[in-house]
Amino acid sequence: MKLRTVKKALVEYAVNYLLAGTKFFPAKRNLLRSIGYEIGENTKIVGPLHNSGNLRIGKDCWIGCNLTVHGNGSVVIGDNCDIAPDVTFLTGGHQIGDFIRRAGQGESYCITVGNGVWLGSRSTLLLDTTIGDGSVVAACSCVRRNVPKNTLVAGVPAKIIKEFTHVVTDTTKEQDC
Repeated sequence: MKLRTVKKALVEYAVNYLLAGTKFFPAKRNLLRSIGYEIGENTKIVGPLHNSGNLRIGKDCWIGCNLTVHGNGSVVIGDNCDIAPDVTFLTGGHQIGDFIRRAGQGESYCITVGNGVWLGSRSTLLLDTTIGDGSVVAACSCVRRNVPKNTLVAGVPAKIIKEFTHVVTDTTKEQDC
């Protein structure tokens, strides 16, 4: 086993088990940065964190317990975001194959979460989706299409429930996967 793989496993164990909870935020940030994560200043990661893809997190975010990134795609989370417990990003999938094997060729996706977004507990995001700045994804929702900025979406599949009239000026910065 390569030294880099051992270091990654040790860091993930420390963040997910030894330091999990609402303490030790600077230590968790620094440990995750040491294995290649891009994490902005003052972001608080509760842990555990499960990630098989590429994950970038902006500054001043709250990442609740059991954030999961499945697949080999990318997730980019903007600044000032609140991610509730048990949120899942599915960054990989398959095309529909023929009758011999329906799970066809694999695909990777990029999911982008804008600034000031709140993702409710147990929400699931998939495909190449973007959550616009200032939006809210209600708990237990499944997002499979882009969410416009300053909206509340809910349901399976997620649909627009409300457009916020009190909005903050555009804080968008260029984010790419």
